Amino acid sequence: MANRPLRLASAVLGTVMLFGAVALQAQDGHPERNTTPPSPQSMTGDYFDIPQSAQLKVPLGPPAGPRPKDLPQRPTLAPIPGPSGELAAEAALAALHSCAKDGYSVTVAVSDAEGDLKAALAGEGTMPNGIYMAMHKTLTVVGFRMSTLQLRARIEKDPSVMDQVKPNMSLLPGGLPIIKDGRFLGAIATSGASAHEEEKCAADGIAKIVDRL
Repeated sequence: MANRPLRLASAVLGTVMLFGAVALQAQDGHPERNTTPPSPQSMTGDYFDIPQSAQLKVPLGPPAGPRPKDLPQRPTLAPIPGPSGELAAEAALAALHSCAKDGYSVTVAVSDAEGDLKAALAGEGTMPNGIYMAMHKTLTVVGFRMSTLQLRARIEKDPSVMDQVKPNMSLLPGGLPIIKDGRFLGAIATSGASAHEEEKCAADGIAKIVDRL
């Protein structure tokens, strides 16, 4: 799985603004970093390496409304296989509703084929870290191109597979690959219910959008 931290940075701040902020920090000569230390569980694109002093200097840009034509354009990234944001949101909502019908309140995450988050939802009363757990499951699915439950079974048969599991992956059940016509398009994962319930809800989320992928 490719590591493309600037993809998330571009989506939030814009590459031009981001580099400008880091440059300002370097000119000031303040070496301090974000006070939250990175961890092996950090998600792709986390901002741990951007000093908070630099974050404070990021330009706010124009008021809300139509984008001025003279603003710097963000770099165009190559398209990645996966559901659009709209379809990912539909899948997440369908999975959320599927579990709710059975009495479970869960969190849901949907990613593209490289593990970048496309949509995430949290049901009422879910654990604060539920979204992150679902996201870690999608990273597992993307890394192994199989469900998290299938991966567990594979590890039971061949413990050496554990050597391929990265620290930011979760081995809990509930993550499924999004596949159409034999092509891997992304992952969806739920968290907060029983193993088989989570898989059922994730499958319902895929079924909601698969014909339009």
